[in-house]
Amino acid sequence: MNRKFLALWSLYDFANSIVMITFLFYFSQWLVIDQGKPGWWYNAALIASSVLFIIVAPVMSRAIDATGNKITGLRIWSVVTFATFLSVALIAQFAPTLALLATVLYTFAMFAYLMCFLYFTPMLNDIAPPEKMAYVSGIGQSANGIGQVVGLLLSIPFATSISLFGDPSRAATLLPSTLLFAILALPLLMMYKETTALRVVASASIKETISAIFAHKPLFYVLLSYFLFSDALLTFANNFPLFLEVVHKVSDTIKSLLTASILLFGAIGAVVIGKLADRYGRMKTLQYLLGVWFVIFMLFGTVDSFAILVPIFLFAGFLFGPIWSVSRAIVGELAPPHLVASSYSYYVLAERFATFIGPIVWSIVITQFSDSSMGYQMAMIAMGLLMIPAIVYLRRAVVK
Repeated sequence: MNRKFLALWSLYDFANSIVMITFLFYFSQWLVIDQGKPGWWYNAALIASSVLFIIVAPVMSRAIDATGNKITGLRIWSVVTFATFLSVALIAQFAPTLALLATVLYTFAMFAYLMCFLYFTPMLNDIAPPEKMAYVSGIGQSANGIGQVVGLLLSIPFATSISLFGDPSRAATLLPSTLLFAILALPLLMMYKETTALRVVASASIKETISAIFAHKPLFYVLLSYFLFSDALLTFANNFPLFLEVVHKVSDTIKSLLTASILLFGAIGAVVIGKLADRYGRMKTLQYLLGVWFVIFMLFGTVDSFAILVPIFLFAGFLFGPIWSVSRAIVGELAPPHLVASSYSYYVLAERFATFIGPIVWSIVITQFSDSSMGYQMAMIAMGLLMIPAIVYLRRAVVK
């Protein structure tokens, strides 16, 4: 294991999480609250970026598998990510009347951000030895979680007391986070060298690539399971602040502190459980994680006492990071050697599709109870129920 490349790889994950969380948190509020634009503008940007990624990713991943070259594409898309986020930040700071242009650019910024992972994630197979994949994946996931915490904490002064230009505001948080992303991402982009020799192989069609991946039954069932449990977990994460507000009436300060604590616990859990998964079995570990998450969702939906739920929230955070680090390592373990990038691309695509289905299920449940406390608790139970087929499919993925 090349520790230098692991450090560079983790630093990049740390860097991109800073700009991501800052824009998710503050650009949405700047657009809808400060500029008075419809809320669907922001959600449309997220949906459009996912659609673009779903269209482009299968084609680009085939090119990665054909050449083995990942760093060149990562450099290109990182520059595009920086340029588009920078453009949005400058418009928000100096030309807020161009909110529509900022929204369009934000769409392409999020698309470019997703494209970076198409090249970044397969590097795991180059950096980590087979026996330590979950542990190394956990280190990257931990860096991502810590980066989100750092991004939230560093943005607070720019929103409330200081600014590089003009007065403190939500818009003032965007430029510093973009510049910090560029500075911290640069070491990987400049110093990383491919650890596998370049190869040129016959490029299969998308249909042939999909058939080859899905013909490998363990990988197919893992991706199907991932679609279901990432659906539940991401929908929970996106609606967590609203859940706290509607069901438990907690303040924004408590929400922020609890979210930061959960992210930190997730960063620790990603490394600790990743190491245990390498030792005792990644597939078995992921099954246990999903089983515990089923219980956690049931508790979220039935326990009314916030004081009792706080330690459960923190424990859930500890188990949130490992879900992604262990599942990512399993995909790398099961991927056909000539289709590593394509396998990871469908792993990310499953997550993108989950951002469509999960909110629909959540919204249907909420609608039945008129945005009541009971509605949000029932929605949590619905997310827990998604864990049942996810576990069933994961058990089918176990190689006999």
